[in-house]
Amino acid sequence: MAILVGLMSVGLLAGCGGTEADAEAPVQAMRPPPCEYACELARNYCLRNAPTAEAAAACHAEYDLCTSECPAPL
Repeated sequence: MAILVGLMSVGLLAGCGGTEADAEAPVQAMRPPPCEYACELARNYCLRNAPTAEAAAACHAEYDLCTSECPAPL
């Protein structure tokens, strides 16, 4: 029993089984720049409320116009 407790304490001290501090960093790095993100939000809202295929096509056209007005990434 003492050996098991000793091994568990060594594992905890070494960081085994703990949560990684930067576990969310890759997800945040994948988010588009603010302008493109705003365009995506507007397109998604438009598509959810589009009653016809023509309205959905208009949503995509508005999205293309929106993203064309965004500044180029550095």
